[in-house]
Amino acid sequence: MARPAKGSSPGAVERLAEAFWGMLSEMPYSEIKVVSLARRAGASPNTLYYHFGCVADLARYALEAELDARLVSDLLAGAPPYPDPMRERRLRRVTLAARSGSAELTSMLASSLRALWLEGAGVAESDLGDAQRRDLTFIFGGIVAVLGDETLAPDAGQMVAFASRPLGSGAVATMAALEGAGGASM
Repeated sequence: MARPAKGSSPGAVERLAEAFWGMLSEMPYSEIKVVSLARRAGASPNTLYYHFGCVADLARYALEAELDARLVSDLLAGAPPYPDPMRERRLRRVTLAARSGSAELTSMLASSLRALWLEGAGVAESDLGDAQRRDLTFIFGGIVAVLGDETLAPDAGQMVAFASRPLGSGAVATMAALEGAGGASM
């Protein structure tokens, strides 16, 4: 039987990522297992292991696939929402990861947001001083905690409002100073 034409259906990696998001919406992260993920994606466990070493590697891939610089600036710098048909899905999935109850997944989210912001800001992690790293750890950890708070609606517009309050404006000013200084020690 001939292989389907490229692009005619989602590849195994995309199916695995979609299966991950589907399962995360139904169960705790800790209960997501390779066999059930592969089955849901219509793939074999060996396919998952071929592309990813474990569920955590797939989770990181799936999470990073949902993040882009505009969503990060929307969430972290109080930027107004931008038109993007995928924005709501992305925000919903990022919020799902933040609300997973998994320290591993929330840490992955904070690290991914931080890395994407640093890249977009043109700041090398190695150029940051201890105080700057602490500031960023606080800011990104706080954003993930806010996204993870199930009493709050997952609305990026609320992040814009947060940026106008004293704590939020301090976070935005800290990030702007780091960006403007290219990470040089302050």
